[in-house]
Amino acid sequence: MLQPTRREFGAIVVAGFVPSLLQGGATRRFSYVHLDVFTTRSFEGNQLLVFLQPRGLDETQMHTLTRESNLSECTFVFPPEAAGTDHRVRIFTRNGETPFAGHPTIGTAFALAHAGVIKAGTVRTVFGLGVGPTPIDLDWDGSSLRFAWMTQLNPTFGKTITDAAALASALGLEPAALVGQRAPAQEVNCGSNFFIVPVATRKAVDAAAIDRAKVDAVFAAAGIQRRGIYIFSTEGSESGAEPVAYSRLLPGGGGLEDPATGSAAGPAGCFIARYGFVPAARANAIVFQQGVLVRRPSRIHVNVTINGGDITRVKVGGPAVVVGEGTVTVP
Repeated sequence: MLQPTRREFGAIVVAGFVPSLLQGGATRRFSYVHLDVFTTRSFEGNQLLVFLQPRGLDETQMHTLTRESNLSECTFVFPPEAAGTDHRVRIFTRNGETPFAGHPTIGTAFALAHAGVIKAGTVRTVFGLGVGPTPIDLDWDGSSLRFAWMTQLNPTFGKTITDAAALASALGLEPAALVGQRAPAQEVNCGSNFFIVPVATRKAVDAAAIDRAKVDAVFAAAGIQRRGIYIFSTEGSESGAEPVAYSRLLPGGGGLEDPATGSAAGPAGCFIARYGFVPAARANAIVFQQGVLVRRPSRIHVNVTINGGDITRVKVGGPAVVVGEGTVTVP
């Protein structure tokens, strides 16, 4: 009998196969797929566990499994609940369930394709997320899924911060890093709210560090609730074949830095398109290079469609790679 190879990741065993759901005695075993998302190379991008057969898990148990994984998110795939959807996907963070997130959505599509649930050649599937039906467009290389695009909500542009000096100080930067940009920092929502901050150089992106008291004061003065800060620079992108924005989601409160944030890349891509950081003709091929500083480089693709000066569609996509498969035992 062949024995699977095993590696320990935190408290969960990653095995060389995915057995089906087993129930017996006082415990149950649930299978998962472990992926790295927004990369084509293992141990880069953003990590994700996808539970493909979670029937029998309640909300508390799904939250517990996510905290046990010690990853930023896990997803749990159920049969469809709403007309016009193919799968109900629930996304959990270590803090609880969230209605929407980027790399968990893309990674779940790859897990379903890996398991054969999404058949090779399928061009579109629709996930039921907390924000509603979410179309996923699929590009294949033979029988292997190569790339997945999720359609996000069209952007809502919120309040801005025009006091560049105060914001720069709150981010540990010199005022010159923000002064002279094409647009003031602004909150943007494509399903999740983020505060988008353009800076002049990649060096400034790497140097930024949140002073929480100062950030809270700057937000309060502008009437903005606390939210994730996504900072980027398009320095050097003019000469490239594709417009590349070097970016980070700044960690707050001592948390780990997210290496790839698809839910923020959509709003940031819309910000870039609206304020002319790239020519309108190139807004359909923006790439965010994130995770470099934390040694998990990621490439998040954003396709913004503009008609008559208005943004009419936002798609965020990328590849993913399966790292491992295994089971977890739940009492």
